[in-house]
Amino acid sequence: MAGEKEFCSYEKFDEGCKKIAEWAKGRNFKSVYGPPRGGRVVAVRLSHLLGIQYIEATDDITPDTLIVDDIVDSGKTVRRILGRLLGDPDKYSIVCLFLNKEESDFTPRFSVYEKKQLLIQFPWETEESACYDGTF
Repeated sequence: MAGEKEFCSYEKFDEGCKKIAEWAKGRNFKSVYGPPRGGRVVAVRLSHLLGIQYIEATDDITPDTLIVDDIVDSGKTVRRILGRLLGDPDKYSIVCLFLNKEESDFTPRFSVYEKKQLLIQFPWETEESACYDGTF
């Protein structure tokens, strides 16, 4: 990876969310879900942009739910979510702000930015806590 850490500003975060919202319009999503920590922040913003319900529990995910994450790095978080869902995983739409194309074993339906740094620090994170997401 090129650098050690990239700071993602609120402006870049919001620009990315708006690009996801543009992609999602017309696809008739009824709700949005994001896994705890980074995905949850993206899901809440998209809920407002798209005017759809934000859900917190994986039990409430349906094929009409847009599943979002801040980063798809290795693909483990997405695979864990898909493992909890019933039915064909291809029925679900998963998108992200940042995709680690070199390391991920999962390709989301839509991504905005390519992850090129070792770490992405979002504006709501501290320098120390930026490394915690995905390690719980």
